[in-house]
Amino acid sequence: MTAMRRRYTIHKDGDLLVEELDDKGQAIDPEPVPSEERLPIEVVLSAPANDDDAKAALLDLLELALSMEAEPPDESEKKKSGIKLNVIS
Repeated sequence: MTAMRRRYTIHKDGDLLVEELDDKGQAIDPEPVPSEERLPIEVVLSAPANDDDAKAALLDLLELALSMEAEPPDESEKKKSGIKLNVIS
């Protein structure tokens, strides 16, 4: 199995840019978009395997991060102790 490494950025016009990364974090087939045309937000995903279990775990992590960022600070503080991830082992 190969490792999964992807970088997601957003173009100023709203397009989602997806790039596969090598072991050193460099884009294998870079998007022809200069950095100044990208929003200053980037998500890099890395998993030891490029299989369905790894993809599901990464999606769970992103959903958790989104829910934590979307909640008001008071709500997230109350729920911190009660967060449980569905980890596939």
